[in-house]
Amino acid sequence: MSIIAYRNGVIAADTGGWVGDAKHPFSRKITIGADGTLYGTIGHAPECARFIEWVETGRPGPMPMAEKLPGQESSFVVMVVSPGGLISLISAWGEEPLYTADYFAIGGAAAVALGALHAGADAYGAVQAAIVHSSSATGSIHRLSRPRPGEKA
Repeated sequence: MSIIAYRNGVIAADTGGWVGDAKHPFSRKITIGADGTLYGTIGHAPECARFIEWVETGRPGPMPMAEKLPGQESSFVVMVVSPGGLISLISAWGEEPLYTADYFAIGGAAAVALGALHAGADAYGAVQAAIVHSSSATGSIHRLSRPRPGEKA
């Protein structure tokens, strides 16, 4: 389980991961593309890691796709925030454009994070709230900011 939160050009995530009932604090769930697009992944850790690596190596070849699982589940989901602010989700069923928003969250602790964001927290604070107030997030917090105009990612 994971939490990814976004607000105003900043994306943040917990670093927790689970193997069975054992948790570890070193998952990388977010990255930024060369064009400033922000990416956050939730789901099966190996597939999320492959997606992050695909972005960070310049997106060679076809995009890693999630598997369709029983119960309308996807093996992993990617939140994509374009430089223009459009937020979309990529899952085993393809890409679903959502909307331009000041904030958004996905993952097992999304309700806690969305509540924190609604109350004015930044992305880091929303992930911090999810770690404190849910059993779906753990570890430290990784945060990335979109480059300012004129800066490279």
